[in-house]
Amino acid sequence: MSELQAGPRLRAGVLAGAALLLLLGLGQVDASAPDEPRYLQVAEEMRSGAHGPLGIVVLHLNGEVYTQKPPLYYWAAAALGAPFGRVSELLGRLPSALGALLCVYLTLRFGSRLFGSAAGVLGAALLLTVYEFGHLGRRVQLDVLLTACELAALVAFWWVDRGLGPRARWVALLHAALGLGVLVKGPVGFLVPVLSMVAFLAWERRLRDLGRLFPPWALLISLGPGLAWIAAASALAPAGFAGEAVGANLIGRFFEGTSHARPIYYFLYQFPIDFLPWTLLWPGVYWVARRQIFADRSGRPDERNRRAWRFLLACVGTSLVFFSISGGKRGLYMVPAFPAAALLCADACIRGLSGRTALPRLASLVAAAFALLTLTVGVEALSAGLGRSLVAFEPWRTILPELSASFLLAFGAALIGIVSASVVAWVVLLRNRSPLLGYVGVALGMVFSIELAVFGLLYPSIDPIRSPRSIAEAAARVTPESSPIGLVGDRSMIGGLAYYAGRRITELKTHEEITAFLEAGGSTFVLKRRKLWRVEVHAPVEIATSARSGSRELVVAVRASGP
Repeated sequence: MSELQAGPRLRAGVLAGAALLLLLGLGQVDASAPDEPRYLQVAEEMRSGAHGPLGIVVLHLNGEVYTQKPPLYYWAAAALGAPFGRVSELLGRLPSALGALLCVYLTLRFGSRLFGSAAGVLGAALLLTVYEFGHLGRRVQLDVLLTACELAALVAFWWVDRGLGPRARWVALLHAALGLGVLVKGPVGFLVPVLSMVAFLAWERRLRDLGRLFPPWALLISLGPGLAWIAAASALAPAGFAGEAVGANLIGRFFEGTSHARPIYYFLYQFPIDFLPWTLLWPGVYWVARRQIFADRSGRPDERNRRAWRFLLACVGTSLVFFSISGGKRGLYMVPAFPAAALLCADACIRGLSGRTALPRLASLVAAAFALLTLTVGVEALSAGLGRSLVAFEPWRTILPELSASFLLAFGAALIGIVSASVVAWVVLLRNRSPLLGYVGVALGMVFSIELAVFGLLYPSIDPIRSPRSIAEAAARVTPESSPIGLVGDRSMIGGLAYYAGRRITELKTHEEITAFLEAGGSTFVLKRRKLWRVEVHAPVEIATSARSGSRELVVAVRASGP
């Protein structure tokens, strides 16, 4: 609420916490299959100049034209890697991490404008501690950078719509952000934020105001760069590029669900899962919206807050409807709705606690249950580190052999320490009868600390089973430098093998292709162990090494010498 303010130290603390969570140990773990190594390899082929100046416009993966995504993320990663001679994991993740930092900053500033500095700070802290947001912000992933572009466009729209500055400047910034969004992930970077604006203006019965947002000169800024790139790439790439990039990857994915096909109700359960742990605040958002924001329409003092809520709800609702209609769906498609959802939760939390002398009983029970669950995991990790695992939960027992005793001890101790410190802080607040927002701060601190432990301790420990590095490097060691590596099936591994092996990868899908590979002198194969027979029917092979990548058991098979 506007009378509740947050000081500059608190704002700086949230931004410093964001930098810590998103940047600390960013290059500590290898690329996680399949997306990260694929995107890294595309950027590395651009940086290396393997395809000449053409490779800056036409993207390549494993020497083949890559039509899946526009170029902005790869341009940024390649530019960061150029001075160092390689697009490393750290440099490849920086565009995403910096985009996440920008999202936190914009959420803080925008929330402060809408509801006051306290809501802005709380909204930024909630966004930062949504696990999926932090996880994706530390990955080579396009969607967080797209979120930053879309959020910047929506903030600029609000400034234009509310007349908060020079209109031409903010219109230009609005369309520049839209243009960057298109270059990150295609038309979705334009359509979703624009449809959110349309939905908001329609809700306010002001659709006539839409025209002033889209003067012809501004459309050159938002649509021009994307159209110029697709035209240049289509002219320079082999025939069929435009049909593949636009037809199959855009129209096919959206209307036909050619990739990641899911039912229309997918986001009704996936979005709440991905927004955890702050999905637990959604009942409060509903309660505040019904009882306070939209209950009394006669009082003019509340119109400013109603307008802000309508805008944020329009942003979330538009993304939900748009991607539910799409045939292809992934949970990360809803990440651009996270900032709006976080601000709704923040304002609802502040309003719901205003005037109360004690936390709602349900909120206290949920906090206690979360602390107990975290403590249980910590005790189990500590026990497992001592060789006395107490839990018979099958997924845990499957991954347990991959975890070192030192990690289990450190992780368990960290979780127990986090819960203990949170309980002490909670008790101190109770004794001092502190403001209720202090309890929210304790919950935020606990979640932040847990995520820091997950990113800093858990991720490096499970790195070997998430990354294709070990199998790729093993294949490279037994393959002559000028020879390719044959990949039998599992096309998603091409990027990881090419990135870590530094070899050309030949995809072998049929028996005829395996025969041709052997006749051309190929001798090294990477494949799942259960598919080894597909090579053995053509030639005797020896298993050079085996490793796990995710849930797959992979082997490097080498053609046996002799008759």
